[in-house]
Amino acid sequence: MLSLHGFQPSLSSFMGMDWPVRSLWPEITSLYRHGEELQELKRSLEQLEKLQDKILEEIQLMPPSQEIYPVACTMEKEGSGFALTLDTKDFSPEELSVRQVGRKLHVSGKSEKKQEDGKGSYSFRTQEFRRVFDLPQGVNPEAVTCSMADGKLYIQ
Repeated sequence: MLSLHGFQPSLSSFMGMDWPVRSLWPEITSLYRHGEELQELKRSLEQLEKLQDKILEEIQLMPPSQEIYPVACTMEKEGSGFALTLDTKDFSPEELSVRQVGRKLHVSGKSEKKQEDGKGSYSFRTQEFRRVFDLPQGVNPEAVTCSMADGKLYIQ
């Protein structure tokens, strides 16, 4: 072991302080310590698996939502006009938008419904569509009208 007595007095004052010590050799830990860490990791994974099973079980108990189909539409040319019909039975008039931009019709709808299961949980069901139609040649864009009846949107 080195003694401070052999150093010059100017260096001995620095050597007496606590210097930051850095190990150049990796710290050796016992296999027992690694075993404890592995056991803790295993317990955590088991808890996660239980939680995952519980979540999947609750999802399976939820009633299946209704099938979602794309909004059906038909377009017919009627003389100098046209008739566009969209099946929008899942949407209220407030949830629909019909805009005309130049010779294009932009039709969209968005419906959000909150469903409660009676146990304090709830889910949201969102249904949305967007369609763009070109006005046929010869149709006056100023004369286009739309109405809604029996779950159908009529644009003429």
